[in-house]
Formats: sequence, C-alpha cells, structure tokens
Amino acid sequence: MKKGSGDQGGRSVPSGPNSCFDILTAACWRLSQLRYVFLIWAEKGNMNPNFEPVLKFCSRIISPWPVREKCAPDSAEILKREKELFSSLERHASSFRQSEKKGEVSVMSDELVQVADFASAIRALCDPGFAPLSFLDVKAAFLESADE
Repeated sequence: MKKGSGDQGGRSVPSGPNSCFDILTAACWRLSQLRYVFLIWAEKGNMNPNFEPVLKFCSRIISPWPVREKCAPDSAEILKREKELFSSLERHASSFRQSEKKGEVSVMSDELVQVADFASAIRALCDPGFAPLSFLDVKAAFLESADE
C-alpha cells in the first residue's frame, strides 16, 4: 500500500486518491491481517468453537483478491458509504487488537466477524461481481459439510 494508506494507528480511512478501490483494498488488507493473527492464536492452541467458520468467512471475502478493473466506477455516494463502513471496520479492528492483548480469543472471534461483515459490505459496493456473505450462512454450510 502507498505510504499514508496503511495502518495509522488503525483508525483512519486511507489517504491518497481515495478511490473506491483504494478503500476496498485497505479493507481487505486489514481483514487479511486480522485473519492471520487469529490463525496464529489458534495454532498456539487457543481454539475457539467458531475458528474454522470464521476463517472460511474471511477467506471468502478476500479471495479472490479484488481487481481494480472489475470494480464499479467511482461515485461520490459510494465513496462516502465506503468511508463510513471503513471507519466502523477500523473500530472493530481496534477492539480485536485490544482483545488480543488481553488474550480474549472469543471476543477476538466476534470482532473478526464484525470486521469481515464490514469488509464484505465494502466489497459489495465496489465489486459488482461479489455477492455479500453472511457469517451465519458460512457457518451453517461449514457445519453441514462437517456432518457429511
């Protein structure tokens, strides 16, 4: 990411050209970072009952990675909405980090789902080929496949 568009204390909307795609990319990066942290916690034996569904939910939002050419043209309305969603995403990312410091894996899981929800909403605004996801739907599909 460009200087100024990365983690600035985890609380600001990316600076720079502020295109819809830039905000989408920043949201996906943040989700990817937190997903990785959550994965590391799980590998250390801090399992959460929602571990696998949470990771699958995050993966379905960031994979495939967004491509600028496939995104809708910028509009002031979409950009404004994306900035609002990104600010909310960052509040939950901050809460995730606080929970990480306290070792509260269950809260980390909940906050990661919230971050993923906001990233999904941002992607749905910018990427017309992306179908928004629900954690409950992903979890239900995961549980169904586990039963088979």
